[in-house]
Amino acid sequence: MKWIVAVPILFVALVLDVSFMPVFELGGITPRLVVVVVAFAAMHADGAIVRWFALLAGFLMDLSEPSLSGPRAPLYLIGPSTLGMLFGVEAILSIRGVLVRKNPFSVGAMSLLLSLTSGLFWTAWWALRSWYPDSPPPWGDGSALREFGTQFLGSISSGICGIPVGFLLLHFSGAWGFPSVLARARTQGGQARIIR
Repeated sequence: MKWIVAVPILFVALVLDVSFMPVFELGGITPRLVVVVVAFAAMHADGAIVRWFALLAGFLMDLSEPSLSGPRAPLYLIGPSTLGMLFGVEAILSIRGVLVRKNPFSVGAMSLLLSLTSGLFWTAWWALRSWYPDSPPPWGDGSALREFGTQFLGSISSGICGIPVGFLLLHFSGAWGFPSVLARARTQGGQARIIR
């Protein structure tokens, strides 16, 4: 994967998430383009590179919106989205060998999976942190289960958004410099075998 291509696309997706995607908000649910870009990269790039890319994307997500509001707000906490994206990418890496990678519906499905697993981690992180005194979770007085329901609906919206965006990303996938499955197999032992 070419970082010189991937990082600017990630920044554009982040800027659009913050400035433009709230137009598509429905009932407090907004799709996330950063999730689609990371899911697309996780479907094609080498595992180690994808993990670093997911950490960068999650770090930028943590910096893009304050975690808590209150008397000492805004509070930007690095960790929930950063580790959540890494957790979600691991889920994609474990099943990408059975995907039809040139299909935009696969990009949508993997965007849903990434958003769901990273949302689960994010919710669990904040639920555990709320056990400390004077550490309210970002969702206020509601329950963690209700927040996960919101994350689930957000995952569906990101998955739906991932289909047209995935079509666009697939159209320009040659610019990303992804290795072929055969090339990755040969670099890891010289035999032409399919790897994940």
